[in-house]
Amino acid sequence: MNWIVIKEENIDGTNFTLQAEGEVSALEDWWGIQFLADSASPDTSGYLFRLTGEGCSELLLLSEKTEAHILQRRKTGSIIPDHPYRITIEKKDNIFTGFLEDALRASSASLWPLFELPLPAVSGNLAALVIAPHTEAPGKNEKPLCHNFHICSLPCSEPAMPSVPQYQNPILNGYADPDILFYQGTYYLYATSSTMPVGFEAYQSKDLVNWEYSGRIMEEAWGQKRWYWAPGIIEKGGKFYLLASVNEHLGIAVSTSPVGPFIPEPDYLFDKSIDGHFFLDEDGSLYIYYVSWREGKTYAIYAMKMEDDCVTPILRTETLVIKADEEWEQQQAPVAEAPYVIKHRGKYYLTYSGSHFESKGYAVGYAVSDSPLGPFVKYEGNPILSHHYLAHGPGHHCLVKAPLSEDIFIIYHTHHNTEAVQPRNICIDRIRFVPEEGKEDRLEVYGPTVTPQPYPFPIN
Repeated sequence: MNWIVIKEENIDGTNFTLQAEGEVSALEDWWGIQFLADSASPDTSGYLFRLTGEGCSELLLLSEKTEAHILQRRKTGSIIPDHPYRITIEKKDNIFTGFLEDALRASSASLWPLFELPLPAVSGNLAALVIAPHTEAPGKNEKPLCHNFHICSLPCSEPAMPSVPQYQNPILNGYADPDILFYQGTYYLYATSSTMPVGFEAYQSKDLVNWEYSGRIMEEAWGQKRWYWAPGIIEKGGKFYLLASVNEHLGIAVSTSPVGPFIPEPDYLFDKSIDGHFFLDEDGSLYIYYVSWREGKTYAIYAMKMEDDCVTPILRTETLVIKADEEWEQQQAPVAEAPYVIKHRGKYYLTYSGSHFESKGYAVGYAVSDSPLGPFVKYEGNPILSHHYLAHGPGHHCLVKAPLSEDIFIIYHTHHNTEAVQPRNICIDRIRFVPEEGKEDRLEVYGPTVTPQPYPFPIN
Protein backbone atom coordinates (compact mmCIF):
# COMPACT_ATOMS: atom_id res chain seq x y z
CA MET A 1 0.00 0.00 0.00
CA ASN A 2 1.26 3.46 -0.93
CA TRP A 3 -0.06 6.98 -0.43
CA ILE A 4 0.67 10.68 -0.67
CA VAL A 5 1.02 12.61 2.58
CA ILE A 6 -0.89 15.90 2.61
CA LYS A 7 -0.15 16.93 6.18
CA GLU A 8 1.18 15.34 9.35
CA GLU A 9 1.15 16.27 13.03
CA ASN A 10 2.09 14.73 16.36
CA ILE A 11 -0.67 13.66 18.72
CA ASP A 12 -0.27 15.04 22.23
CA GLY A 13 -2.25 13.46 25.02
CA THR A 14 -3.94 10.13 25.68
CA ASN A 15 -7.38 11.22 24.50
CA PHE A 16 -7.79 13.08 21.22
CA THR A 17 -9.96 13.95 18.24
CA LEU A 18 -8.72 13.89 14.62
CA GLN A 19 -10.75 15.45 11.83
CA ALA A 20 -10.36 16.18 8.12
CA GLU A 21 -12.42 16.76 4.98
CA GLY A 22 -11.85 15.24 1.57
CA GLU A 23 -13.30 14.18 -1.77
CA VAL A 24 -13.02 11.20 -4.11
CA SER A 25 -13.39 11.52 -7.88
CA ALA A 26 -13.21 7.91 -9.07
CA LEU A 27 -13.83 4.37 -7.82
CA GLU A 28 -10.12 3.75 -7.28
CA ASP A 29 -9.64 6.92 -5.25
CA TRP A 30 -9.43 7.02 -1.48
CA TRP A 31 -8.37 9.36 1.29
CA GLY A 32 -8.10 9.02 5.03
CA ILE A 33 -6.39 9.67 8.32
CA GLN A 34 -3.38 7.68 9.46
CA PHE A 35 -3.06 7.69 13.24
CA LEU A 36 -0.90 6.39 16.10
CA ALA A 37 1.82 5.76 13.53
CA ASP A 38 5.60 5.73 13.91
CA SER A 39 5.97 7.73 10.69
CA ALA A 40 3.84 8.96 7.79
CA SER A 41 5.27 6.34 5.43
CA PRO A 42 3.14 3.33 4.39
CA ASP A 43 5.61 0.76 5.77
CA THR A 44 5.04 1.59 9.42
CA SER A 45 2.90 0.46 12.31
CA GLY A 46 -0.30 2.25 13.28
CA TYR A 47 -3.80 2.64 11.86
CA LEU A 48 -5.54 4.06 8.81
CA PHE A 49 -9.22 5.02 8.57
CA ARG A 50 -10.15 5.81 4.98
CA LEU A 51 -13.06 6.45 2.62
CA THR A 52 -13.00 4.80 -0.81
CA GLY A 53 -14.60 5.79 -4.08
CA GLU A 54 -16.63 2.58 -3.88
CA GLY A 55 -18.51 4.05 -0.94
CA CYS A 56 -16.80 1.99 1.74
CA SER A 57 -15.07 2.96 4.95
CA GLU A 58 -12.11 0.86 6.04
CA LEU A 59 -10.26 0.68 9.34
CA LEU A 60 -6.84 -0.89 8.78
CA LEU A 61 -4.08 -2.04 11.10
CA LEU A 62 -0.73 -1.12 9.54
CA SER A 63 2.46 -3.10 10.00
CA GLU A 64 6.10 -2.72 9.05
CA LYS A 65 6.39 -6.43 8.21
CA THR A 66 3.08 -7.53 6.71
CA GLU A 67 0.25 -6.28 4.53
CA ALA A 68 -2.30 -3.98 6.12
CA HIS A 69 -5.00 -5.93 7.96
CA ILE A 70 -8.64 -4.81 7.63
CA LEU A 71 -10.20 -4.58 11.08
CA GLN A 72 -13.54 -3.36 9.74
CA ARG A 73 -15.00 -2.57 6.32
CA ARG A 74 -18.45 -1.01 5.95
CA LYS A 75 -20.54 0.08 3.03
CA THR A 76 -21.59 3.67 3.63
CA GLY A 77 -24.04 4.09 0.76
CA SER A 78 -23.58 6.09 -2.42
CA ILE A 79 -20.59 8.44 -2.40
CA ILE A 80 -21.03 11.53 -4.59
CA PRO A 81 -17.91 12.16 -6.71
CA ASP A 82 -16.09 15.44 -6.01
CA HIS A 83 -18.28 16.03 -2.96
CA PRO A 84 -16.73 16.79 0.44
CA TYR A 85 -17.07 14.35 3.32
CA ARG A 86 -15.76 14.69 6.85
CA ILE A 87 -13.95 11.97 8.78
CA THR A 88 -13.67 12.20 12.55
CA ILE A 89 -11.72 9.84 14.81
CA GLU A 90 -12.06 10.06 18.58
CA LYS A 91 -10.12 8.25 21.28
CA LYS A 92 -11.46 8.36 24.81
CA ASP A 93 -10.78 5.98 27.67
CA ASN A 94 -9.18 3.43 25.32
CA ILE A 95 -12.19 3.29 22.98
CA PHE A 96 -11.74 4.49 19.39
CA THR A 97 -14.74 5.83 17.50
CA GLY A 98 -14.90 6.72 13.80
CA PHE A 99 -17.50 8.89 12.06
CA LEU A 100 -18.24 9.85 8.46
CA GLU A 101 -20.57 12.70 7.50
CA ASP A 102 -21.49 14.90 4.56
CA ALA A 103 -19.48 18.10 4.98
CA LEU A 104 -22.10 20.26 3.25
CA ARG A 105 -25.45 18.77 4.28
CA ALA A 106 -26.06 18.24 7.95
CA SER A 107 -28.21 15.24 8.84
CA SER A 108 -31.37 15.74 10.85
CA ALA A 109 -30.33 12.74 12.95
CA SER A 110 -27.50 12.58 15.45
CA LEU A 111 -24.32 11.05 14.05
CA TRP A 112 -23.79 7.35 14.70
CA PRO A 113 -20.26 5.89 14.43
CA LEU A 114 -19.00 3.56 11.73
CA PHE A 115 -16.83 1.90 14.35
CA GLU A 116 -16.61 1.97 18.14
CA LEU A 117 -13.87 -0.41 19.21
CA PRO A 118 -10.94 -1.01 21.50
CA LEU A 119 -7.82 -1.29 19.34
CA PRO A 120 -4.57 -3.18 19.98
CA ALA A 121 -1.88 -0.98 21.52
CA VAL A 122 0.72 0.52 19.17
CA SER A 123 3.68 2.76 19.97
CA GLY A 124 3.34 5.67 17.54
CA ASN A 125 1.97 9.16 18.18
CA LEU A 126 1.84 10.63 14.68
CA ALA A 127 -1.27 11.43 12.63
CA ALA A 128 -1.34 12.23 8.91
CA LEU A 129 -3.82 13.14 6.20
CA VAL A 130 -3.13 10.82 3.25
CA ILE A 131 -4.57 10.12 -0.22
CA ALA A 132 -4.25 7.39 -2.85
CA PRO A 133 -0.95 7.67 -4.78
CA HIS A 134 -2.65 7.90 -8.20
CA THR A 135 -5.00 10.72 -7.16
CA GLU A 136 -4.72 13.62 -9.58
CA ALA A 137 -3.42 16.79 -7.95
CA PRO A 138 -5.73 19.84 -8.09
CA GLY A 139 -4.98 22.77 -10.36
CA LYS A 140 -3.33 25.95 -9.14
CA ASN A 141 -6.57 27.73 -8.30
CA GLU A 142 -8.54 24.67 -7.21
CA LYS A 143 -9.37 23.67 -3.66
CA PRO A 144 -7.19 20.77 -2.43
CA LEU A 145 -8.83 17.35 -2.44
CA CYS A 146 -8.22 16.95 1.31
CA HIS A 147 -8.11 19.79 3.78
CA ASN A 148 -9.14 21.11 7.22
CA PHE A 149 -6.99 18.50 8.97
CA HIS A 150 -6.64 19.21 12.66
CA ILE A 151 -5.99 17.48 15.98
CA CYS A 152 -7.62 18.30 19.27
CA SER A 153 -6.18 16.81 22.46
CA LEU A 154 -8.76 16.01 25.10
CA PRO A 155 -8.00 16.06 28.83
CA CYS A 156 -7.25 12.71 30.41
CA SER A 157 -9.66 11.67 33.10
CA GLU A 158 -10.76 8.65 35.02
CA PRO A 159 -13.69 6.90 33.34
CA ALA A 160 -16.87 8.45 34.71
CA MET A 161 -19.49 6.30 36.32
CA PRO A 162 -22.26 5.82 33.76
CA SER A 163 -25.31 7.96 34.41
CA VAL A 164 -27.57 5.19 33.12
CA PRO A 165 -27.27 1.41 33.50
CA GLN A 166 -25.20 -0.28 30.81
CA TYR A 167 -25.01 -3.71 29.23
CA GLN A 168 -22.43 -5.37 27.03
CA ASN A 169 -22.91 -7.95 24.28
CA PRO A 170 -23.57 -10.83 24.17
CA ILE A 171 -26.77 -10.92 26.22
CA LEU A 172 -27.50 -14.66 25.88
CA ASN A 173 -25.02 -17.43 25.13
CA GLY A 174 -25.62 -20.66 23.25
CA TYR A 175 -28.52 -19.56 21.04
CA ALA A 176 -29.01 -18.23 17.51
CA ASP A 177 -31.72 -17.09 15.05
CA PRO A 178 -33.79 -15.15 17.62
CA ASP A 179 -37.35 -13.90 17.37
CA ILE A 180 -39.06 -11.90 20.10
CA LEU A 181 -42.70 -11.35 21.04
CA PHE A 182 -43.82 -8.48 23.29
CA TYR A 183 -46.96 -9.48 25.15
CA GLN A 184 -48.60 -7.88 28.20
CA GLY A 185 -45.45 -6.09 29.33
CA THR A 186 -43.04 -8.99 28.87
CA TYR A 187 -40.63 -9.91 26.08
CA TYR A 188 -40.51 -13.57 25.05
CA LEU A 189 -37.51 -14.87 23.12
CA TYR A 190 -37.51 -17.96 20.87
CA ALA A 191 -34.34 -19.20 19.19
CA THR A 192 -32.24 -22.07 17.87
CA SER A 193 -30.59 -23.95 20.73
CA SER A 194 -26.99 -25.15 20.53
CA THR A 195 -27.66 -28.05 22.92
CA MET A 196 -31.25 -29.26 22.39
CA PRO A 197 -31.64 -31.31 19.17
CA VAL A 198 -35.45 -31.66 19.33
CA GLY A 199 -38.03 -29.06 20.27
CA PHE A 200 -37.90 -25.39 21.20
CA GLU A 201 -37.35 -23.35 24.37
CA ALA A 202 -38.29 -19.82 25.44
CA TYR A 203 -36.89 -17.06 27.62
CA GLN A 204 -38.59 -13.98 29.05
CA SER A 205 -37.38 -10.50 30.00
CA LYS A 206 -38.59 -7.06 31.04
CA ASP A 207 -35.65 -5.14 29.56
CA LEU A 208 -34.33 -7.13 26.54
CA VAL A 209 -31.00 -7.68 28.34
CA ASN A 210 -31.62 -9.95 31.33
CA TRP A 211 -33.34 -13.18 30.31
CA GLU A 212 -35.03 -15.81 32.48
CA TYR A 213 -35.49 -19.36 31.24
CA SER A 214 -39.15 -20.27 30.63
CA GLY A 215 -38.61 -23.93 29.75
CA ARG A 216 -39.43 -26.14 26.79
CA ILE A 217 -42.37 -24.88 24.77
CA MET A 218 -42.60 -27.47 21.95
CA GLU A 219 -41.65 -31.12 21.64
CA GLU A 220 -41.08 -33.26 18.56
CA ALA A 221 -43.05 -32.26 15.45
CA TRP A 222 -43.98 -34.13 12.25
CA GLY A 223 -41.78 -37.09 13.16
CA GLN A 224 -38.60 -35.06 12.72
CA LYS A 225 -35.72 -35.64 15.14
CA ARG A 226 -33.15 -32.97 14.26
CA TRP A 227 -32.54 -29.39 13.12
CA TYR A 228 -35.10 -27.43 15.10
CA TRP A 229 -34.20 -23.96 13.88
CA ALA A 230 -35.25 -20.33 13.77
CA PRO A 231 -38.76 -20.22 15.24
CA GLY A 232 -40.90 -17.24 14.25
CA ILE A 233 -43.63 -16.06 16.61
CA ILE A 234 -46.84 -14.01 16.48
CA GLU A 235 -49.91 -13.44 18.64
CA LYS A 236 -53.32 -12.89 17.10
CA GLY A 237 -56.72 -13.07 18.73
CA GLY A 238 -55.34 -14.44 21.99
CA LYS A 239 -53.57 -17.36 20.32
CA PHE A 240 -49.85 -17.78 19.70
CA TYR A 241 -48.48 -19.14 16.44
CA LEU A 242 -44.97 -20.55 16.04
CA LEU A 243 -43.57 -20.84 12.51
CA ALA A 244 -41.06 -23.62 12.96
CA SER A 245 -38.18 -24.90 10.81
CA VAL A 246 -37.84 -28.61 11.60
CA ASN A 247 -35.33 -30.74 9.69
CA GLU A 248 -35.77 -28.38 6.72
CA HIS A 249 -39.57 -28.61 6.90
CA LEU A 250 -41.59 -25.48 7.61
CA GLY A 251 -44.76 -25.73 9.68
CA ILE A 252 -46.94 -24.03 12.28
CA ALA A 253 -47.63 -24.87 15.93
CA VAL A 254 -50.31 -23.20 18.06
CA SER A 255 -50.66 -22.41 21.77
CA THR A 256 -52.86 -20.41 24.13
CA SER A 257 -49.78 -19.21 26.03
CA PRO A 258 -46.49 -17.60 24.92
CA VAL A 259 -44.63 -20.29 26.88
CA GLY A 260 -46.55 -23.17 25.37
CA PRO A 261 -47.13 -25.93 25.03
CA PHE A 262 -47.19 -25.34 21.26
CA ILE A 263 -49.08 -28.08 19.44
CA PRO A 264 -47.98 -28.66 15.83
CA GLU A 265 -50.63 -28.59 13.13
CA PRO A 266 -51.32 -32.07 11.67
CA ASP A 267 -49.21 -31.37 8.59
CA TYR A 268 -46.26 -29.11 7.87
CA LEU A 269 -46.53 -26.49 5.12
CA PHE A 270 -43.51 -27.26 2.90
CA ASP A 271 -40.39 -29.37 2.81
CA LYS A 272 -36.97 -27.95 1.87
CA SER A 273 -37.93 -24.68 3.57
CA ILE A 274 -36.57 -22.82 6.63
CA ASP A 275 -36.42 -19.45 8.42
CA GLY A 276 -40.10 -18.62 8.67
CA HIS A 277 -41.26 -15.14 9.71
CA PHE A 278 -44.79 -13.85 10.36
CA PHE A 279 -45.74 -10.30 9.37
CA LEU A 280 -49.10 -8.88 10.48
CA ASP A 281 -50.07 -5.82 8.44
CA GLU A 282 -52.04 -2.88 9.79
CA ASP A 283 -55.23 -4.06 8.07
CA GLY A 284 -55.04 -7.45 9.81
CA SER A 285 -53.67 -9.34 6.80
CA LEU A 286 -51.07 -11.96 7.70
CA TYR A 287 -48.06 -12.93 5.58
CA ILE A 288 -45.26 -15.41 5.98
CA TYR A 289 -41.72 -15.00 4.65
CA TYR A 290 -39.34 -17.94 4.41
CA VAL A 291 -36.48 -19.54 2.52
CA SER A 292 -37.33 -22.37 0.14
CA TRP A 293 -35.59 -24.55 -2.41
CA ARG A 294 -38.26 -27.22 -2.87
CA GLU A 295 -38.79 -28.73 -6.31
CA GLY A 296 -39.12 -26.09 -8.99
CA LYS A 297 -37.93 -23.30 -6.69
CA THR A 298 -34.76 -21.22 -6.79
CA TYR A 299 -33.04 -21.05 -3.38
CA ALA A 300 -34.37 -17.67 -2.25
CA ILE A 301 -36.67 -15.81 0.11
CA TYR A 302 -40.38 -16.16 -0.68
CA ALA A 303 -43.50 -14.46 0.68
CA MET A 304 -47.09 -15.64 0.84
CA LYS A 305 -50.39 -14.40 2.24
CA MET A 306 -52.18 -16.50 4.86
CA GLU A 307 -55.86 -17.12 5.51
CA ASP A 308 -57.46 -15.49 8.54
CA ASP A 309 -57.00 -18.71 10.54
CA CYS A 310 -53.21 -18.00 10.52
CA VAL A 311 -52.34 -21.58 9.57
CA THR A 312 -53.61 -21.98 6.00
CA PRO A 313 -51.42 -20.59 3.19
CA ILE A 314 -52.94 -18.96 0.11
CA LEU A 315 -50.67 -20.79 -2.31
CA ARG A 316 -51.48 -18.69 -5.36
CA THR A 317 -49.90 -15.65 -3.64
CA GLU A 318 -46.45 -17.20 -3.23
CA THR A 319 -43.84 -14.77 -4.58
CA LEU A 320 -40.04 -14.82 -4.81
CA VAL A 321 -38.95 -11.58 -3.12
CA ILE A 322 -35.17 -11.76 -2.52
CA LYS A 323 -32.35 -13.86 -3.97
CA ALA A 324 -28.61 -13.72 -3.37
CA ASP A 325 -27.26 -11.84 -6.38
CA GLU A 326 -24.91 -9.30 -4.76
CA GLU A 327 -21.29 -9.84 -3.68
CA TRP A 328 -21.92 -9.32 0.04
CA GLU A 329 -24.54 -12.12 -0.08
CA GLN A 330 -22.12 -14.70 -1.52
CA GLN A 331 -19.40 -15.30 1.11
CA GLN A 332 -18.76 -19.09 1.13
CA ALA A 333 -22.10 -19.59 -0.67
CA PRO A 334 -24.81 -17.47 -2.34
CA VAL A 335 -27.41 -17.20 0.43
CA ALA A 336 -30.28 -14.84 1.27
CA GLU A 337 -32.16 -15.95 4.39
CA ALA A 338 -33.64 -14.93 7.76
CA PRO A 339 -36.30 -12.49 6.50
CA TYR A 340 -37.88 -9.98 8.89
CA VAL A 341 -40.34 -7.26 7.79
CA ILE A 342 -41.07 -3.93 9.42
CA LYS A 343 -43.45 -1.27 8.07
CA HIS A 344 -42.48 2.40 8.14
CA ARG A 345 -44.33 5.34 6.63
CA GLY A 346 -46.31 3.10 4.31
CA LYS A 347 -43.22 1.25 3.04
CA TYR A 348 -42.36 -2.38 3.69
CA TYR A 349 -38.75 -2.92 4.77
CA LEU A 350 -37.69 -6.53 4.25
CA THR A 351 -34.53 -7.07 6.28
CA TYR A 352 -32.58 -10.29 5.74
CA SER A 353 -29.19 -11.95 6.12
CA GLY A 354 -26.75 -12.67 3.32
CA SER A 355 -23.91 -15.22 2.86
CA HIS A 356 -23.34 -18.60 4.52
CA PHE A 357 -23.95 -18.40 8.27
CA GLU A 358 -20.51 -19.92 8.95
CA SER A 359 -18.80 -17.10 7.07
CA LYS A 360 -17.45 -14.21 9.14
CA GLY A 361 -19.01 -12.06 6.39
CA TYR A 362 -22.57 -13.17 7.27
CA ALA A 363 -24.40 -9.84 7.47
CA VAL A 364 -27.75 -8.01 7.42
CA GLY A 365 -29.21 -5.89 4.62
CA TYR A 366 -32.63 -4.76 3.53
CA ALA A 367 -34.91 -4.03 0.59
CA VAL A 368 -37.98 -1.76 0.31
CA SER A 369 -41.36 -2.15 -1.38
CA ASP A 370 -44.78 -0.52 -1.57
CA SER A 371 -46.39 -3.95 -1.13
CA PRO A 372 -45.79 -6.84 1.30
CA LEU A 373 -45.32 -9.15 -1.71
CA GLY A 374 -42.94 -6.84 -3.53
CA PRO A 375 -41.28 -6.09 -5.78
CA PHE A 376 -38.51 -5.19 -3.32
CA VAL A 377 -35.57 -2.93 -4.21
CA LYS A 378 -32.35 -3.58 -2.31
CA TYR A 379 -30.68 -0.70 -0.46
CA GLU A 380 -27.53 0.47 -2.23
CA GLY A 381 -25.62 0.66 1.06
CA ASN A 382 -26.07 -2.99 2.08
CA PRO A 383 -25.08 -4.56 4.36
CA ILE A 384 -26.11 -2.39 7.31
CA LEU A 385 -24.82 -4.79 9.99
CA SER A 386 -21.52 -6.52 9.25
CA HIS A 387 -18.51 -8.01 10.99
CA HIS A 388 -15.41 -6.43 12.44
CA TYR A 389 -12.27 -7.93 13.93
CA LEU A 390 -13.94 -8.66 17.29
CA ALA A 391 -17.37 -9.86 16.09
CA HIS A 392 -17.87 -12.32 13.24
CA GLY A 393 -21.04 -13.44 11.49
CA PRO A 394 -23.63 -10.97 12.83
CA GLY A 395 -27.05 -11.81 11.44
CA HIS A 396 -30.34 -13.72 11.56
CA HIS A 397 -32.10 -11.06 13.53
CA CYS A 398 -35.44 -9.71 14.62
CA LEU A 399 -36.55 -6.12 15.25
CA VAL A 400 -38.26 -4.90 18.41
CA LYS A 401 -39.92 -1.53 18.98
CA ALA A 402 -39.78 -0.03 22.46
CA PRO A 403 -43.31 0.23 23.89
CA LEU A 404 -43.04 3.84 25.14
CA SER A 405 -40.73 5.47 22.58
CA GLU A 406 -39.69 5.51 18.93
CA ASP A 407 -36.61 3.39 19.66
CA ILE A 408 -36.07 0.19 17.68
CA PHE A 409 -33.66 -2.61 18.54
CA ILE A 410 -32.08 -5.33 16.44
CA ILE A 411 -31.53 -8.65 18.18
CA TYR A 412 -29.17 -10.96 16.28
CA HIS A 413 -26.56 -13.64 16.76
CA THR A 414 -22.81 -13.67 16.24
CA HIS A 415 -20.25 -16.44 16.03
CA HIS A 416 -19.02 -17.78 19.37
CA ASN A 417 -15.75 -15.92 18.81
CA THR A 418 -13.44 -15.07 15.92
CA GLU A 419 -12.04 -18.62 15.89
CA ALA A 420 -15.20 -20.72 16.27
CA VAL A 421 -18.73 -20.45 14.89
CA GLN A 422 -20.52 -22.57 17.51
CA PRO A 423 -22.09 -22.16 19.97
CA ARG A 424 -23.42 -18.83 18.75
CA ASN A 425 -24.47 -15.95 21.00
CA ILE A 426 -27.30 -13.42 20.93
CA CYS A 427 -26.66 -9.66 20.93
CA ILE A 428 -28.75 -6.49 20.91
CA ASP A 429 -28.06 -3.08 19.39
CA ARG A 430 -29.94 -0.01 18.27
CA ILE A 431 -31.36 0.46 14.78
CA ARG A 432 -33.19 3.49 13.38
CA PHE A 433 -34.73 5.10 10.33
CA VAL A 434 -32.80 8.10 8.99
CA PRO A 435 -34.43 10.57 6.56
CA GLU A 436 -32.83 10.73 3.10
CA GLU A 437 -33.44 13.66 0.78
CA GLY A 438 -35.49 12.52 -2.23
CA LYS A 439 -35.54 8.88 -1.07
CA GLU A 440 -37.31 6.65 1.42
CA ASP A 441 -35.84 6.68 4.92
CA ARG A 442 -32.83 4.41 5.30
CA LEU A 443 -32.12 1.92 8.07
CA GLU A 444 -28.95 2.37 10.12
CA VAL A 445 -27.47 0.14 12.85
CA TYR A 446 -25.32 1.17 15.81
CA GLY A 447 -23.17 -1.94 15.89
CA PRO A 448 -22.22 -4.68 16.17
CA THR A 449 -21.09 -3.31 19.53
CA VAL A 450 -18.59 -4.90 21.90
CA THR A 451 -18.36 -1.87 24.21
CA PRO A 452 -20.72 -0.97 27.08
CA GLN A 453 -24.03 0.48 25.86
CA PRO A 454 -26.98 2.12 27.64
CA TYR A 455 -29.86 -0.18 28.44
CA PRO A 456 -32.58 -0.29 25.78
CA PHE A 457 -34.93 1.66 28.04
CA PRO A 458 -35.16 2.78 31.68
CA ILE A 459 -35.18 0.07 34.30
CA ASN A 460 -37.85 0.31 36.98
